[in-house]
Amino acid sequence: MYHTPISISKDITFVLTVKVYIDPSQTNEFFALFKPAYESVLAEPECRFFIVNTTQEPGCISWVEGWSKDVQWFMAEQMTKPYYQPYLSKTEAMFIKPREFEFHTPQEGMCHFKLPLPQID
Repeated sequence: MYHTPISISKDITFVLTVKVYIDPSQTNEFFALFKPAYESVLAEPECRFFIVNTTQEPGCISWVEGWSKDVQWFMAEQMTKPYYQPYLSKTEAMFIKPREFEFHTPQEGMCHFKLPLPQID
């Protein structure tokens, strides 16, 4: 059972998509460095969601973040937080292709989530 879709378009100002390519043999090391930054970002009150994906292409890792503030705030305030530094300083050398990223604006009325209902025994 699922709830009725929840509209969040008024609460998400932009969505960031990122894709990195690393040597597949470095996947475990990458995630060991990535996870502390991921947990810190997810704890930020302005972060609405953060989904990390691995793809069919070996070594390709992507993620999607939803934010309640605008891109200018994100670049000036969020990306300058010190917890990114250990992750960035060690993982950027792992990239075998340039990092890809895009900023997206949710289409009004077309930003919904369906969350599962909790099971009641």
